[in-house]
Amino acid sequence: MQRSRMLSRDLHEVLTILYEAGASRVPADEIGWTSDMAAAINYALTMQYVIHREGKAGRVFSLTEAGFRAIGQEPPAYMSISRTIRSLFRFGA
Repeated sequence: MQRSRMLSRDLHEVLTILYEAGASRVPADEIGWTSDMAAAINYALTMQYVIHREGKAGRVFSLTEAGFRAIGQEPPAYMSISRTIRSLFRFGA
């Protein structure tokens, strides 16, 4: 399936900008998003391509596994390990 069929150009751009900014725990002010990207950013958050957290340094954003895969990038290995551990705890509950 081609990228254009999977993601809109705007959403792909939002995810790529976050990826290029560091992909994980990137402070909001270090991401090159513009105000006209608000709809695509909200969609990325809603669809869980991107997550955000509030920290001491303010709001930080990270790509999820789905976000990495949506732009054709392999997620870091720690994400697979983390997912495996979470699934073990859910299974045992």
